[in-house]
Amino acid sequence: MTKRVKPRVSFVMPAYNRAYIIKSAVQSIINQTRTDWELLIIDDGSTDDTEAVVRAIGDKRIRYYTQENQGPAAARNKGVSLAQGKWIAYLDSDNELLPQFMDRMLAWLDVHPEAVFAVPRARRTQELYQDGALVKVIDDSKDTPPGLSLKDIFMKKQHLDANGFTHLRSLFDDSSIRWDGNLHGLEDWELALTIGERYPSGFLYVEEVLYCYHQRFGGDGIVSNSTYSDWAEYFEYIYHKHKHDTMLEGQSWYPSRIEKWQGLQAQFEAGKLPPYHRYFFEVETT
Repeated sequence: MTKRVKPRVSFVMPAYNRAYIIKSAVQSIINQTRTDWELLIIDDGSTDDTEAVVRAIGDKRIRYYTQENQGPAAARNKGVSLAQGKWIAYLDSDNELLPQFMDRMLAWLDVHPEAVFAVPRARRTQELYQDGALVKVIDDSKDTPPGLSLKDIFMKKQHLDANGFTHLRSLFDDSSIRWDGNLHGLEDWELALTIGERYPSGFLYVEEVLYCYHQRFGGDGIVSNSTYSDWAEYFEYIYHKHKHDTMLEGQSWYPSRIEKWQGLQAQFEAGKLPPYHRYFFEVETT
């Protein structure tokens, strides 16, 4: 009998009605140059063939669970609670890891034993879809710079997302560290603030491009269904949750980010701006 190897990394992937695209994300994990992993897919109430697509892959390292629709934060929390690996790494069902992701992340973590969470650089694009067809792409890889500090994250100087986000599973032994289900945007940044405040010396930025992040507008994701005012509300909520954090001292994004998005919402309502999902393609690029 072949002895089962305990996974070093547990990949957690929330999914909701992603039968049409999830196979690529799963395959990017199967293609890892290391094999000591498990993948926990948490189906957040899909009504399509997501489960059939995943089960047809037939890899025993993939564990599939379902729950009533509660949002990606709840799905990720459930995935962590079921994980067996020392490290948790996240991947959304519409993105891909590069084959060397796991190998290189662990190599960096092994030489930085003080690290409790880490993020790598990304090959990032903003993509506009119309009637299911890709009509415009913006290369936004500049948003994952060669250097990034924890203070930069608290100051909101750069984008940060769930894909590639890696942390010790044991962090969730502290019940105050969780994905915040009250947020439907910026929840990845909020989790980084929560961990970073408790472990200010535990952040590691892996200065290698290790995943592809497709920020899709005009599709079925969160950004496609957001309004300008939604982002004002997310910033407001996060500020009031973290305003007493030591690491937030000196920030300048509050209240300016709230005022920015509220102003954009007012312009949209006055007919001066397109819907949010077209903003980056019709306004910021002109």
